[in-house]
Amino acid sequence: MRSGKDNNKQKDSGVSDVLVLSYQDLSYHLKSCFLYLAHFPEDYEIPTKTLVRMWVAEGIVSKEDVGEGYLTELIERCMIQVGRTSHYDGRVKTCRMHDLMRDLCLSKAKEENFLDIIGGFQQVETSSSSMVTLTLGTVDKVRRRAIYQDHFPPIESTSTIAGEARVGAVNEDADDIYVKLNPENDTPLRSLLILFDPLRESQEIEVEHLMLKKLELKKFTLLRVLSLERLALGENLPRAIGNLVHLKFLSFKYATLLRFPSSIRNLGCIQTLDLQIFSSCHVDEPLTCLKMNEVIGRMKWLRHLYLPPIFLNVGKSKVQWEKLSNLETLKQFDAQQWDIKDLAHLTSKLQKLKVKNVKSFKELEVILKPSHPISSNLRSLNVDYVVTKVEEIDLKQLSKCQHLCKLNVYGEISNLPKPNLFPPKLTELKLDSSKLQQDPTPILERLPNLTILALGYDFYIGEEMVFSPNGFPRLKVLWLDSKFLKRLKVDVGAMPNLNELRTFCWESFEMVPEGVRYITTLQTLQIHCMNKDFIQRLQVIDGKEGEDFYKVQHVPSITLIDDGYVRRSIRP
Repeated sequence: MRSGKDNNKQKDSGVSDVLVLSYQDLSYHLKSCFLYLAHFPEDYEIPTKTLVRMWVAEGIVSKEDVGEGYLTELIERCMIQVGRTSHYDGRVKTCRMHDLMRDLCLSKAKEENFLDIIGGFQQVETSSSSMVTLTLGTVDKVRRRAIYQDHFPPIESTSTIAGEARVGAVNEDADDIYVKLNPENDTPLRSLLILFDPLRESQEIEVEHLMLKKLELKKFTLLRVLSLERLALGENLPRAIGNLVHLKFLSFKYATLLRFPSSIRNLGCIQTLDLQIFSSCHVDEPLTCLKMNEVIGRMKWLRHLYLPPIFLNVGKSKVQWEKLSNLETLKQFDAQQWDIKDLAHLTSKLQKLKVKNVKSFKELEVILKPSHPISSNLRSLNVDYVVTKVEEIDLKQLSKCQHLCKLNVYGEISNLPKPNLFPPKLTELKLDSSKLQQDPTPILERLPNLTILALGYDFYIGEEMVFSPNGFPRLKVLWLDSKFLKRLKVDVGAMPNLNELRTFCWESFEMVPEGVRYITTLQTLQIHCMNKDFIQRLQVIDGKEGEDFYKVQHVPSITLIDDGYVRRSIRP
């Protein structure tokens, strides 16, 4: 037995040596990019866009396209693993680290005094299942810090130790952990990330985190990256956040907050500002910022702006959008709060735009007309709810957007334009509540580059759709949701590259189309809220196949999801 253990240790040692050589072979910039991954917990799906923007904010890389190149090189070197990818262009959307590679990353981060981690369970120096709390680096010298909030109760304030916070014990046998958050002098900290595990869907934020009240933000003057995602921040942020004048990345994504101070206007270096805040977990109140113009108007280097998804009380404030000359991403622009015409002041750098509560699609003509520079550079357009019916002529103007790849329209549509009047490079189309009276497939299946098609709730009020031979030549993902639809006819040769099919709420749907059996590329079939007869025709019960099972038996993953989101397979 001892000999076997010794052999395993030698093998582990050999693997570690190879991994160390892989690290040593990295360039200086790639090493920094690699070590930055030590911020994130084990098995964490790291959003690549966010990661690259953090690299840029800290000056590890100069531009986002350079950072994307470094990310690709780390993947090709097998230093990090690919998580989710985009269906339409193969872009890596999330990445993660193998356990052994993460051990190496944490070990090197400790050697280099690269960051420290507060809370959580790290297994750097042991491969046993015992959980230990690890701090990487010397607290007074470290430049980066990550705080894990998913393995223990919220950090609580204490009255006994000034400038410290108390963290609940990890288990009954462990001692209480005290973390000194505020050093005596100004800290050289460049990044502070407070992280939750986004895969834990049951996780709810119910307790206000008092840690921020204990943080003396005025001492963190060199901070470049600050992520406060998913935190319950109470009613107000500390005004001292305005002292972080070197901050370039600031995220409140999924946090709860009622107001944020106008002192944020001092953050003149900010490049990424994520204000996707919820007003409160329990109180139906709007988020208030009565001086929104003062907050955003001074941020001339701002590239990516995500406004709150909830109603935002801005008073009589008016943002001077023309000052945001470097803006590339603008999400949640509320047409009830600001005039659509204000968008005309934005420059050709704008690539991604999400507008909500639009009175009429015609209003968007100010930026979609060929003479406006935005129309020639726009890659993604999301119109989240149009009050009046969208006419065919309104959609025709999109044909001039030569680089538009993603289009999402939520609202009633009279008729779709002809295929040649859609954006020529359109790869992703989402229609929701369109209430089309004619089958849209004869038009949509002729879009040559369409890869993802999501036809949302009541997109069509007819009873039958027909998918023709050679239609949708590049389609990989198809989502269908209509309570009116009863029949699908799928001809042989239709959707020859389909990988994923999802159906929603088809209580009246009769049976699986015969043509599905000929879609040999289909890997995933998800059926939501279907009627009992439909399900019985598909299921295998006590070894007996339902009469429609032969149509889908070639599909590796088939999942039934009821209205309570309970998942089950049709196979025993």
